[in-house]
Amino acid sequence: MESGSRSTTGVEVSTNQQMSPEQRLEHLRCLEINKLCADCEEPDPTWASVNRGVFICTQCAGVHRSMGVGVSFVLSCSLDDWTHEQVDNIERLGNERVNKILEFCVPKTVEAPCGKDADRKKREDFIKAKYVEELFAYREGKSEIAAHRVHTKGHKTSTGSVGMVEFIGIVDVYLIACRDMVIKDVFSSDPYCVLHLGLQSQKSSIKYNTLNPKYNEHFSFSWDGNDKLKIEFFDKDNFSSDDHMGVTTVSLSVFHQQPTTRLSQWYPIQHRNHPDRLQGDVMLQFSFTPIN
Repeated sequence: MESGSRSTTGVEVSTNQQMSPEQRLEHLRCLEINKLCADCEEPDPTWASVNRGVFICTQCAGVHRSMGVGVSFVLSCSLDDWTHEQVDNIERLGNERVNKILEFCVPKTVEAPCGKDADRKKREDFIKAKYVEELFAYREGKSEIAAHRVHTKGHKTSTGSVGMVEFIGIVDVYLIACRDMVIKDVFSSDPYCVLHLGLQSQKSSIKYNTLNPKYNEHFSFSWDGNDKLKIEFFDKDNFSSDDHMGVTTVSLSVFHQQPTTRLSQWYPIQHRNHPDRLQGDVMLQFSFTPIN
């Protein structure tokens, strides 16, 4: 397509040689069709889902990242580096086009999130229903029903602060390995873990027949500045409920004083009812990206 021609969305296309990826991205972000968050309509979204092709706000970006990069690969419009190929997908899709498909038929009983003060649980439920389950997507025979959004204000607490939870950044957790875990089967265990941060939870893969599993897996969570990371370890059992193998809790408060620091160390795995009983160790790495 030559410079100056138009795409099917009516967006003027610039060649890669004329503009940097960041310049192209900013041009797209400022278009009328992209000026509101694709999920909650908060003005001036500063994040984007590369594979979904939409611009999203800080709060929705946290939910997107918690679903994993396989569902939504999120980058900051200002803090991350972009390639032309990534911007191409945003240009092909965009908020308006995507929502015409994924929000084609939103039942009147479903209240879509509206703005940064939307209820956290409702925001998460709506976004997962929209992108993971595609409950509102266009299908032949469906009647179009626009999403219903109600502007609400967070209730005030006794201290006068807003009662809604707001994220201050993204915490990237790298689960590297475990060592000296406890035996739960006859001779070994089949360990996996579930990571919790606030209301968000993600699960690792299962490593079979080992007490020293190597994971090398990456998880992203939105962080409100207060919640601690809790990791529960389990032994997979095909014939009964999975056995609990221990728990690790990590405070992330260091990121308040040193937001650019990268943590990397072994953390103890403790018995959930008897913290003095060591159940092994887990190697974790952390990094933090503030969101303004």
